[in-house]
Amino acid sequence: MHVVVGPIVTRDGGFAFDSWTPERGLSRGYSYRRIEDAHYARKVEIRSRVRSFAGPMVACSTLDEFSSVLAKDAGTGESARTSLI
Repeated sequence: MHVVVGPIVTRDGGFAFDSWTPERGLSRGYSYRRIEDAHYARKVEIRSRVRSFAGPMVACSTLDEFSSVLAKDAGTGESARTSLI
């Protein structure tokens, strides 16, 4: 299993990021009022997953990259090994 963490996007008048795992699918993140809070939460999410997770972690910088990685995973069942943390 692996985790894909999306970029910070605007949502519901705030800033949020999503994540995806094969078991849970797409998980929508909490919407923060300040972008700094969203960046901090995303970094914490990435670091906590790296420490407690044995599979590959992909942290996407753009929405296009996030969509592309999810499309590849859904179509082939393989993980993209770019931008590994």
